[in-house]
Amino acid sequence: MELIFEILKKLRKYEIRMIRNHLNASPFEYEKVGKLFDLVQKHPGKEEDFFAEKLYGCPADNTFRVTKSRLKRLLEDVVLNDKSLSDYGAEHIQASLMGKKRLLQGEILLGRGAYAASKNLLLQVTANSRKFGLHNDHFWSMMLLHRNQSINMSVKDFEKGTEALLQLNEINFKVNEAAILHYSVTNVLTQQSLNEPELAVIDQKINQIERIAKETQSPVAAYYHLLSRILYLQYTYDYGEAVKFGEAYLELVRTEPAVRSAQREGSALFQLTESYLRKGDLAKAESSASDTLKRFDRDETNYLIVLGTAFQIAFFQEKWTQAIEFVRNAFAHPRFQASAFRAATWHYFHSCVLFKTGKISESLKALNEATPLLADKIGWNLTFRLHEIIILHEAGLDDILESKIQNIRQFVKRTQQDATLQRPQFLIQVLLEWHKNSMDARKTLKTAQKYLAALDEQRRTVPYDPTHGELIRFEDWLRQKGS
Repeated sequence: MELIFEILKKLRKYEIRMIRNHLNASPFEYEKVGKLFDLVQKHPGKEEDFFAEKLYGCPADNTFRVTKSRLKRLLEDVVLNDKSLSDYGAEHIQASLMGKKRLLQGEILLGRGAYAASKNLLLQVTANSRKFGLHNDHFWSMMLLHRNQSINMSVKDFEKGTEALLQLNEINFKVNEAAILHYSVTNVLTQQSLNEPELAVIDQKINQIERIAKETQSPVAAYYHLLSRILYLQYTYDYGEAVKFGEAYLELVRTEPAVRSAQREGSALFQLTESYLRKGDLAKAESSASDTLKRFDRDETNYLIVLGTAFQIAFFQEKWTQAIEFVRNAFAHPRFQASAFRAATWHYFHSCVLFKTGKISESLKALNEATPLLADKIGWNLTFRLHEIIILHEAGLDDILESKIQNIRQFVKRTQQDATLQRPQFLIQVLLEWHKNSMDARKTLKTAQKYLAALDEQRRTVPYDPTHGELIRFEDWLRQKGS
């Protein structure tokens, strides 16, 4: 039933009317399939036994499953009809779907000897594939046209066509290479910490994508290059350059038909938002985040991801009411529980804003819901532990802080000796000084001056790193306590 419910949620009003008209015009079809369609609309989320009982008076069996299968096929046919394909907001997706259909039709007509009809369809594919950068479709449409002319052309002319095909094949191959390299790069940059030699390998891959984009003049390859470069620049804390590439990326997806779509424009705006946030330009980040949220449906996972960035911007602007509203929206999102780690980050966000508004016990309770963050052995684990120490001290639970500090010290020693900016090591030294001074913030500000200065220097390089999510910096809190 899950497949039926999923498709049903995506149907437009006119598509539902099409289904009803079809069922009403076919009394035999309506007898069971139509009644099941009415039931699933009235009772979304019910198990198949519920519907089987309503239709046949018994638990689901093969008879019911045949009816269910017929309904699923009917829903799929409506989604996949030609009018639905033309409703895609992204022109390149529509062109790709229609191109594949016409390619297949053209090949069938060619095989049946209907050469003129086949040529007409294939020329349509060729024209659209050029416009929308569909290199594979372009190659195959030209290949079929070329094959069709193999007995009607002179050797010289046919060889010219052969050379053109070989060039198209090379472009198609290179753009596919760019796509493969792009997904390889993004997978590593979003999931793994890298040392200098490993970063150099990533840089080489991105340079290869750039070369392909220049050689092929393909907007699709340019799209892969710009997005890969932005992620790399964000990873290496070069946020100024990330903004420049982000602006070029946004311009590309707004003006180039081959990559233009509302979803990609939303993605480009999101990358700009992230770069502004990390750079510390909160006014531009807030405006960009607002624009980005408008590009996604509220029930999409992307909406929830952008909402997280919008919360962080509001938090740093000390807009607590707005930040709490973002938390409420996130908790009510249908995809909130889809990722345990993402849900944990939201509980951490909630804990931070509760702490900032003076609700210490509620803040600790919210943090207890964020324990999946400890699974991250680099950034979020340390962020969780530091925030926990701050809350425990504010709650007057200093008797358990010694073990917490020793645990975090061992954690950093075990996992983060090679951290690029060495923030963890400096933080540990400040924590140890604080503990040595019996949690006296004023004394610690004097005895840990060297480490605090080092943290300040690093902060000028990295105003904020969302991959660690550290909303309340320990050194800021310590200074506030000691002032």
